[in-house]
Amino acid sequence: MRLIYEADMAQRPPLELLDTRERELRLDEDTAAYSRRLVEMVNARRDQLDAVIGCLTPAWPVDQMARLDVAIMRIAIAELDGRDIPVAVVINEAVELAKRYCAEGAAPMINGALGSYVRQGATSAAPYHQG
Repeated sequence: MRLIYEADMAQRPPLELLDTRERELRLDEDTAAYSRRLVEMVNARRDQLDAVIGCLTPAWPVDQMARLDVAIMRIAIAELDGRDIPVAVVINEAVELAKRYCAEGAAPMINGALGSYVRQGATSAAPYHQG
C-alpha cells in the first residue's frame, strides 16, 4: 500500500521504489515476490483501475479522492481480479487498512465500493469487471 501511495504522490515508477524498499526492508523471498507481482499488476492497470474506481464512487471523482484511499482500492481491485485471495479477505484487509490509515468515512466507502464491484462482477453484464 505504501509503495502504491508513495509512487502516486512522488510521481515515481512504483517498481523503482519497490527495488529500493526490498533492499531496505530485507524482505523474505515470498513477501518480495508477492509484493512485486501486486505492484506490477497495479502499475500495468492503473488507468483501468482508476476508471473502475470512478464508476464505483461516482460521488467522489478519483482525482479528488484522498490518494491513500485510491491506493487501497487499486490494490484491492487488482487482488479481486487475480482471484488468488478470497473475496472476504481482500475486502476485510482493505477496510482494515482504511480504518487504520485513512480519514473517517473512508472505510465504509471502500467497503461499499468493493462490495459493489464484487456483486457487479458476478453478473455477465458487469461493465468493468475484468477477471
